[in-house]
Amino acid sequence: MSHRGPLTAVITTVLGATLGGLLVWRVYRTRRKRLPSIQKVADPVEAPHPVEKEFTAAEYQYIQPQNLVEKEFKAVECQTAQLPPPVQIPSSEQLLGVKPVMVSSEEEWQQLWPLMQKELSVFPVLGLDCEWVKTKGVSVKGQASAVSLLQMASYSGLCVLVRLLPFRSGQQAFPLSLIEVLRDPHVLKVGVGCYEDGKRLTRDYGLSLTCTVDLRYLALRQRQATVNNGLSLKSLAADLLNVSLDKSLGLRCSDWEADQLTLEQMTYAARDAQVSIALFLHLLGLRSDAGPASSSGSSYSELAARCQGLVDVPFRGRGDGDDRAADGERRRRTRKPPTYESPESGDQQVPDPRKNNKRKPLGVGYSARLHSYRKSPLYDNCFLHAPDGQPLCTCDKKKAKWYLDKGIGVLQSEEPFVVRLLFEPSGRPDSQQDYYLTAKENLCVVCGKADSYIRKNIVPHEYRRHFPTEMKDHNSHDILLLCTSCHAASNVHDSFLKQQLAEEFAAPQGCEEGVRLLEDSDRRRVRSAARALLTAGDGLPEQRREELQVLIKSFLNMNERQELTDEALQQAAGLETRIFNEAYVPHGLKVVRAHAEQGLLGLMDLERRWRQHFLTAMHPRHLPPLWSVDHNHSKFLRKYGEDLPIKLN
Repeated sequence: MSHRGPLTAVITTVLGATLGGLLVWRVYRTRRKRLPSIQKVADPVEAPHPVEKEFTAAEYQYIQPQNLVEKEFKAVECQTAQLPPPVQIPSSEQLLGVKPVMVSSEEEWQQLWPLMQKELSVFPVLGLDCEWVKTKGVSVKGQASAVSLLQMASYSGLCVLVRLLPFRSGQQAFPLSLIEVLRDPHVLKVGVGCYEDGKRLTRDYGLSLTCTVDLRYLALRQRQATVNNGLSLKSLAADLLNVSLDKSLGLRCSDWEADQLTLEQMTYAARDAQVSIALFLHLLGLRSDAGPASSSGSSYSELAARCQGLVDVPFRGRGDGDDRAADGERRRRTRKPPTYESPESGDQQVPDPRKNNKRKPLGVGYSARLHSYRKSPLYDNCFLHAPDGQPLCTCDKKKAKWYLDKGIGVLQSEEPFVVRLLFEPSGRPDSQQDYYLTAKENLCVVCGKADSYIRKNIVPHEYRRHFPTEMKDHNSHDILLLCTSCHAASNVHDSFLKQQLAEEFAAPQGCEEGVRLLEDSDRRRVRSAARALLTAGDGLPEQRREELQVLIKSFLNMNERQELTDEALQQAAGLETRIFNEAYVPHGLKVVRAHAEQGLLGLMDLERRWRQHFLTAMHPRHLPPLWSVDHNHSKFLRKYGEDLPIKLN
């Protein structure tokens, strides 16, 4: 019998026992490591703000935001440094049960912001709504009422009510973090009519609201969603969430600028924002009964992909919401019938019978104050080099190819696109640290949004056009890219500085002195009379017809016996009623003239003031490298000196 048999059996037994022991030890260690993770998931993270007892109106008004922050931070300290758990989506009942927090100052916002920031890092979506005084929809002066309250709710139901009255007219400065979260292109703002709410915030406070998604579009896109009662927020909440919203007229049109809001007002306002985020979660299938959402499923890119084509798109269609429908109906009921006055008053608007007076289709001939979206990038980041290879500047591809087509440049490389000139340029950069040598990104310099951008003149054209040629040629430094929302907000802030300049330099805007053409009331009355005779003719009373004929004959130096021919009537009906205003001085020219009295230094001060105004008002986070409020100023002084004769354009 061989000795190998027992030896093999012994070795096999020992190896088997060793491997079995290692396996048992491995399982034991693995379970011990998993134990903290299991305990962590068991923590009540899905409801960081449990429903508390019913508050009285006074208690509701003064819930302290720092208490919420302290509780949240204590919970964070107890957690071990593990990978973030899956996002726990609360139910609609849990979300709507969270009590709102009122914010009326920068200090209160700063206390609450860390908690809001943490919520957005987990789920970058805010339910958003606004309230304003809706008594007749307008103020005493006939202007639309300013927004009084801004409501924002996070995915957990945390709702912040920001009272805007303390920030109106510059009484307090808006917190920078509030400004930035509203214009953050990586935080979705959802609601019914939230795009229009953003326009109101821009008009009233110069705040920029980007990345909005109207829930009505989502409801229409999700065909499995059953919508029976319309697309208002109240209808969507009833159909999809089985939640009833109080939209009584007395509550909607209550005083949102009262010293203290009532419990009913705060509940109403918070519900609109909380229901908006709850509807968003429902429409995207992110419900609590669907299990935890994966960390990737709650990222901005994933959420934005599911809202593709709906971001920052105003809603076009019926069902604009309860408030807007009521306002529209109220306007229709109170609309005044057109009034007609005699031609002698100078105010009658009689249509020209020689022209086609049909209305243009909606949108034809419309332009957003001569601004248009760019269909191609502003910066191609092509480079021009001197004959000896020194970089001269960046330029667009069309200009670079022009040098090639003319045979005065040769292509050095395709990527990046570099053209070497075959002639000596008129000037070279003072150093390689020059603004015009840096590559620039095609995105909004304020919020970083990379689409739908517009060119922004940091020094408005109405001033720059009057600058001397030396300060205008080859100066793209003050043309930056802004998204449509930031562009609109910037224009609001610009109007404030223009008004300051108008007051400082006695250069009022919109007065007779600032109007190139004036309306001649005498010529207007004659034209209206002629058009009335051509359109009405024999239908006018005889006495009235004779009065109009006398008016026209007197203007045309005809005696009473002369007959008023059709040719004369046609001539009178086509009179030009505007005459040149000899006192005309544009606002921009008057301001530039005042600065030009100080020479080159004065004009540089005006340029610097506008650049600094842009930085202060908009807080841009993505400015091109080497952009400066003093750009080219030292160069001008070296080249021309302080005593440069100023020739304004």
